[in-house]
Amino acid sequence: MPIPYWVGHYIGLPFVEHGRNIYGLDCWGLVRLVLFERFNLVLPAYTKEYSNSYAQKEIGLLINREKVKWHEIHAGKEKLGDIIVLRMRGEPMHIGLVLGDSRMLHIERHVNSAIEPYNNNRWKDRIVGFYRHYQLGDKE
Repeated sequence: MPIPYWVGHYIGLPFVEHGRNIYGLDCWGLVRLVLFERFNLVLPAYTKEYSNSYAQKEIGLLINREKVKWHEIHAGKEKLGDIIVLRMRGEPMHIGLVLGDSRMLHIERHVNSAIEPYNNNRWKDRIVGFYRHYQLGDKE
């Protein structure tokens, strides 16, 4: 599946701790912004739920906290608009937006938002899971 043209609007946005708009975003802020602007999905801001991106153990817990709203998706069944939760420092603390073709849109400290394959050597062993919000469709 080709990456939608509109994804280009979200490439190169700057990282800002707890950022929630195009002037600066963290990983949850980027996913939240895109899901709102492109899928009309309103998600909580969670600006107070974690202290900083190096202590984001909570990012994986955010999905679990709303488990009723998110369905876990089997690897290989993920699609545009799903999210991917990734381990960093052994904890589920990073999130990206699935674009299709094993690629995600994500942002990290010191790195502007970018498209990156999640099946590469850096990420493939860090995948915690894929999740789909109930408003975006069936479980699979």
